[in-house]
Amino acid sequence: MRPETPDEGLPLPDRVKAFVANPDNPLATRARALGLTMRLDRAVVPSTRRAHQAAEWARTKGAFEPLHHSLLERYWSRGEDLHDFAVLRAAAGDAGLDGAELQREVESGRWAPVMQAGLDAAHELGVHAVPTFIVGNRFVIEGAQDGRVFAHAFEKLGYAPRSKTPGP
Repeated sequence: MRPETPDEGLPLPDRVKAFVANPDNPLATRARALGLTMRLDRAVVPSTRRAHQAAEWARTKGAFEPLHHSLLERYWSRGEDLHDFAVLRAAAGDAGLDGAELQREVESGRWAPVMQAGLDAAHELGVHAVPTFIVGNRFVIEGAQDGRVFAHAFEKLGYAPRSKTPGP
């Protein structure tokens, strides 16, 4: 998700096109293993500025999580453009929010500074990738990583892995 992308979007870089074109890339492989549908065939990286602002508005309505879920599904599973107000209004409906109100709020500009403050705070912490996980305030895990990466971080923190067999 890149809110700094211009409204018209940016062409997907060639290296990313090559990565996603390979059906055996790790992201596609993990998605298939989990039964998830992923649309990786896009040619443009959309601006997510409006989606981020909509999410900040939804947070004040207690609906951040359902809106966020709908936005992620619409982007990754359906290949929809998160800059398009029709997509954002539909996502609002999925989250039990009023899509027209969402559009009015985003168009008002009042959520732009809130979004920017969140981005600035993330950058201050060294977060520059989505997703980024900070584990135990010691490890930064960027990108869609395999579960073994997280398990390793937890082991380094002293958490033993759970046994897959029931105990006595």
